[in-house]
Amino acid sequence: MSEYFGRLGQQPIGNLLLAMGALIVLCLAIWIAPRIRQGMRDRPLPVPVPAPVAKPFLTNRKHAMLSALERVLPMYRIHAQVSMGALLAPGGRLGPWQRGTDGGAFLWRIVDFVVVDPTSSSIVALIEMDERFAEPDENRQREALTTQAGYQTIRIPASDRATMATAQAAVGHLRDAALKAAPAVTRLPMPVRTWPLEGRFNGTR
Repeated sequence: MSEYFGRLGQQPIGNLLLAMGALIVLCLAIWIAPRIRQGMRDRPLPVPVPAPVAKPFLTNRKHAMLSALERVLPMYRIHAQVSMGALLAPGGRLGPWQRGTDGGAFLWRIVDFVVVDPTSSSIVALIEMDERFAEPDENRQREALTTQAGYQTIRIPASDRATMATAQAAVGHLRDAALKAAPAVTRLPMPVRTWPLEGRFNGTR
């Protein structure tokens, strides 16, 4: 034994430090390994992410308003639920609204209705139906962006019912301007019928 320790004392200091370090690492591994295994056994299983489910494309109010708009503006096409990303393109360097750092990613927000001229595919106007609990500041920011891009935005107050009268009051001037410019070029009028959604939403049925 004394001979072993004597030989050990003759080893370079670097070798001794390396051996001590290896011994410490081995001891730590022996001490930590069972605790890691225990922790993995105790860890709860990941909760599966629920599969997406379908939702109605339009609310009853917006469905009724779409029908009313199509009857008031038979010469135009009305597109519903259009992403602002389909309406706005970068004008240069990306701004906060495009990076999603200014109160939300406006690029992914939705415009309720877009009125399009079918002969040229040009956008005539944007129509927004205000909600009772919407954020006014967000609506103003969105409208400022679309106005800068040259779009006209027509807002329908949250207190207005989805009726023909409301649609006529909101977009009647678009119909009058279109008929004045080209009175003979219109789409065929939609047949007159009762809308079950309008009566249900407005409390008449």
